Amino acid sequence: MEFKELWDLHQEMVANPTLYERAREAAVVGLIQQIPAHEPNVILIKRNEYDGAHSGQMAFPGGKKDETDRNLQETATREVFEEIGISINPHQLNPLKPHWVMVSNYWVQPYYAIVNKKLEFSLNKREINRIFEIPVSFFKDPNQVDKHQLKIQDQLVWAPRFVYEDQVIWGATALFLYQMFHLEETKIKID
Repeated sequence: MEFKELWDLHQEMVANPTLYERAREAAVVGLIQQIPAHEPNVILIKRNEYDGAHSGQMAFPGGKKDETDRNLQETATREVFEEIGISINPHQLNPLKPHWVMVSNYWVQPYYAIVNKKLEFSLNKREINRIFEIPVSFFKDPNQVDKHQLKIQDQLVWAPRFVYEDQVIWGATALFLYQMFHLEETKIKID
């Protein structure tokens, strides 16, 4: 399995909740827009520049859990609406493996949802710089999976990375995309 060290390290971390017991919870959604007679695409956002760990990053829409959110599904649907103006029914959400983002101390639950209609976005310009509609075929193509080294728990491991239109997609977002389109146990079956 490619990136085996990374996945093994991730499983060790998941099995040790004391590492992330003080982490804030968050949820993100990999939206897949699938319209008849068009190639399906994945919706990614580029965050605005700000003083923080995720400044200017390519990401799925999503964010931290509010005290009023009953669960992370509610967080995911609320955040997607707040950031890009898309309403999703929580029953459309399919979970992927969660990930602890150490740099910002977030325990992130990723979901994906397949939407069978053209999406009309309403961009939250305070948080989001741009919305990208990237063909699913780009992420499924093994030649588009780049690799780079990350230091996690004082250990160097190889991690997936994608580059689309000179935009680098790395970190947790790249891990979630890799789960969606390459990792056998979580791979989405989409044409």
